[in-house]
Amino acid sequence: MQTLSYLRRSRFNLQPLLALLLFVAALVYESVGTVYIWLSPLLGVGFYLWRKYYTERKFYFYISLFFLYTLYFEIDRDMILFSFILLAIFYHYFLAEKIEHAINCILCIDTIYVLYSYLGYYLINLFLAFLFNTALPDFDPVYFIYIATDLFLVVLLS
Repeated sequence: MQTLSYLRRSRFNLQPLLALLLFVAALVYESVGTVYIWLSPLLGVGFYLWRKYYTERKFYFYISLFFLYTLYFEIDRDMILFSFILLAIFYHYFLAEKIEHAINCILCIDTIYVLYSYLGYYLINLFLAFLFNTALPDFDPVYFIYIATDLFLVVLLS
């Protein structure tokens, strides 16, 4: 009797399609977030997920979509382009090992990720605006609402 091992069922991988759908949903969420200022742009959650999965090769597509989202965020909010990517590179090459080896508390590190993503993002935009002689960004108290929202979401994710 002939075995049917050569008749394998091919399975279509839906993960990239799901990632693109989430990316489009994030763009719509960001667009609505410009109208309703109380909606968090989720930069802290994205930074947390990037730091959690940056070594795993299967998440490169998702990480690149997150950085594309940050570029759209910077264009939409009239920030200096590539500043969040510059912030992430600075953290990865200069601060990551020191902070992650000095602190053993996982919740503390997650909190540092969210605080660094928002406060560091503001400070790097302030520094780049000073260098390029453009208008300095305002620090709104809404940032604290964004930080609290993203901290809540990061605690739910971990």
